[in-house]
Amino acid sequence: MEYSFVYFTSGSEEEARAIATRLLEERFIACANLFPISSLYIWEENLEEAREYAALIKTERRKVGRVIEEVKRMHSYDVPDVVEIPVGEGFSPFFAWISEVVR
Repeated sequence: MEYSFVYFTSGSEEEARAIATRLLEERFIACANLFPISSLYIWEENLEEAREYAALIKTERRKVGRVIEEVKRMHSYDVPDVVEIPVGEGFSPFFAWISEVVR
């Protein structure tokens, strides 16, 4: 089995939590870490700064497409930052737990 983390940012804790909760309820993911971040970026030719929430979620690689589609569907941004981070080696009981939770 192969595993991935999926990372996305959101404009609020509430939105990040709602997306993560939905992904957990559907058993697309096993875990979500949510944390506040400061973001600097260019948007429509302007330098922007924002307080956002980031999510780092754990899943099996086979679920990544569905995870990304669900994040895009629920997200308020026109262009949400949602990317897969493939996972290499790790603690095998952790991976077994992910597989146990993800359907």
